[in-house]
Amino acid sequence: MKKISVVVLMLLVLALSACRGGGNNSVVVKDAWARSAIQGNPTAIYFLIENPTAEDDVLLSASTDVSMMTELHMSSMDAAGVMTMTPQENVPVPANSTVEFKKGGLHVMLMNIKQDLKPGDTVKLTLNFEKAGEMKLDVPVQEP
Repeated sequence: MKKISVVVLMLLVLALSACRGGGNNSVVVKDAWARSAIQGNPTAIYFLIENPTAEDDVLLSASTDVSMMTELHMSSMDAAGVMTMTPQENVPVPANSTVEFKKGGLHVMLMNIKQDLKPGDTVKLTLNFEKAGEMKLDVPVQEP
């Protein structure tokens, strides 16, 4: 009888812990892709960050071994109609929201890539979040 009580208690604890926080307790990165490019040139990586949690998070940095330098950037158009890119120290990811990294907006900038990146290739990308921690992604290369 004691064994059954312990098993039932363990199952109850597991069931309750699975219900905590709706079952999802971290940011999720979806639909990541990298633009194809020729060695020595810059390129960019785009994706969606979904934060289904009740807590804000912050994307602190991105890194990859296929470029000499990797930065978080924001593209924007100035009053004269000139497109500019500004490095971002970090990117806030508010609670219960989605942040889109897209052409003409936020993106991960890869500068001076070390090899040609062709459609079908994969880039290993590491994103570092303040709360969610380190996230490793295999990012497919596509035509822009």
